[in-house]
Amino acid sequence: MLDRDLEEADEQYQMALRNHKIRIDQLIDIQNSRLRGLHEEFERDLQILKSEFDKEKDDINNGHDMEKTELEGMIATINEEETAKLEKLKDEFEGLREETKNEKMEELETMKHDLIKKIEQLDQDFEISFSNYVSDTDAKSAEYTKHLGQNEEASIEISQLIREMNRLREIISNWSHKKLQNSKECKERNQKLTQEKITILKHYHELKRKMTQFRQEEAKRLSNLTKNSKACMDTLKGYQKLGERILKTAELCRKLETERE
Repeated sequence: MLDRDLEEADEQYQMALRNHKIRIDQLIDIQNSRLRGLHEEFERDLQILKSEFDKEKDDINNGHDMEKTELEGMIATINEEETAKLEKLKDEFEGLREETKNEKMEELETMKHDLIKKIEQLDQDFEISFSNYVSDTDAKSAEYTKHLGQNEEASIEISQLIREMNRLREIISNWSHKKLQNSKECKERNQKLTQEKITILKHYHELKRKMTQFRQEEAKRLSNLTKNSKACMDTLKGYQKLGERILKTAELCRKLETERE
């Protein structure tokens, strides 16, 4: 009777032990599946963060490159337009100056030759008149008086020519003043363009600094996420080792139990 009870108790113990082991194995499988699920979820989240980070990085780089290209194109266009305007102004000024100079020089030479011819003619007339006056004083007195009148007219005409020459000098002086003024305006415009270029370069460097700072912050976030995930894995492994130790301890305790226990 006692042997049968012991056998039944032993069978019940073995059955309970098997059921316990089965439940332990099921718990271990459940824990392993949870760990795999957490690991897969972590990998998915990590891939999502990486793809979002790479996409945002590409968008920032593309935007920066487009803005940089646009700014460089604007600067080049402005430089070309201002250079073309400056060259056009220079060409127009040089053309007007040469045209005015040539016209006035031709007029001056023409008036000079006319004046020389008239003076020579007057000198010749004066010599003739003087010779005739010596030979015939009475006959040439009237003509001498006439020549004196012509000389006065010539003096008036010479004065007019001198005034015309002075006027031409004033015109040339005005053109020279306009040239200096145009040079000053071009210099000021170039200074403004240089200042605008410096401002654009400052804005470019500021954007570059912000992008570098954003990259550093994202890299720091990724590093923290990696560290946290590693710490989580280490914690889970610690829990697993603790469970295994508890199971081993329970197994040892069962072996040390007496029949009565």
